[in-house]
Amino acid sequence: MTAVAAGAGLVMSGTAAAVPPANGNPEVVAAVGSDTIFGITGAVFTDANKLPRTWNTDPDNFVNVPPVLASGASFTVPADIFNPAITYTNPGNLPPDGSGAGKAALKASADAGNGSIDIARSSSGRATSDPSTFEYYAFARDGVTWSSSSTGAGAGLTLTLTQLRDIYNGTITNWNQVGGTNAAIQLYLPQLGSGTLSFFTGTVLGFDPATIPGLTVKRFQEHDATTIAAADQATAIAPFSIAAWVAQGNAVVPNKRNGYTVNKLTGAGSDGAPVSGSAGSYAPAFADAFLGSRLVYHVLDTRSRSYSAAKRGVGFDPTDTATTASPLCGGKLAATIVKYGFKTITGTGTLTCTKS
Repeated sequence: MTAVAAGAGLVMSGTAAAVPPANGNPEVVAAVGSDTIFGITGAVFTDANKLPRTWNTDPDNFVNVPPVLASGASFTVPADIFNPAITYTNPGNLPPDGSGAGKAALKASADAGNGSIDIARSSSGRATSDPSTFEYYAFARDGVTWSSSSTGAGAGLTLTLTQLRDIYNGTITNWNQVGGTNAAIQLYLPQLGSGTLSFFTGTVLGFDPATIPGLTVKRFQEHDATTIAAADQATAIAPFSIAAWVAQGNAVVPNKRNGYTVNKLTGAGSDGAPVSGSAGSYAPAFADAFLGSRLVYHVLDTRSRSYSAAKRGVGFDPTDTATTASPLCGGKLAATIVKYGFKTITGTGTLTCTKS
């Protein structure tokens, strides 16, 4: 029961292998949901599952379920003392894709008491529909800005927040209206259920373009420019996670940028370039005050069968003391967080996570 290789949007074509448990009470801790933090969660789980064990001495077996499977692929979460093995397939039993789907799967598992899902990866915060038993552990900061092809109609441009909103509300329809070449702008948003979608429309734009009559909005898999239609590659505009772009540029996750760049957005609290450095050593450069800045979370449900095990991996210890935390919330994985394109956050006391 080993960790899954980390990678944002990584397509898996096999099953999770098994590591013989060191005791008679093994627990498989499965995480599903957000594509944005799939890669960094995989790195955290790799640290937890590496042999010889350095801190996860129970040992709990952490499994990072990919949000997307290639056609014909499958991925199996091994059985444990609470739940039989679960195999996700495409087509068939698709894994939860996006923050909303991940949190819905976590709630359904807790409702059923079956222990099938223990952690939801989320790039969006608490929702009014969440059960009171949800706990959000914010462990890093991401940014979301607009992206376009580096060789297309919007290449090299800086947009103001007003221009970005006017593009997505249909007031600006051609790249030449904002300094680009003469080409109609193709509007793209992430798949339904995406945390990046809800953050971009709710916070950055302040409205959902898909609700505007007569406006054509197309969908792509978040942070994966290869899923933008070939005919639209040169003219599309799409939101993109800065962390996902950095991680792909640093080659710690598969590169699905497809020539797309994350671009300047002025009038939104951080007017400089969103990324600094060069390939292999990119780093986020946006200010915390940037309108597109957001926390990312591991979400737990206190009703889950493996709640304590999950908490040891991605949160504080089961008694919530400020003296015992997972390596993630104790700051030991700060360099890993940065390598995957995120900014670290300051927690409270000895903790580098915040709980809400």
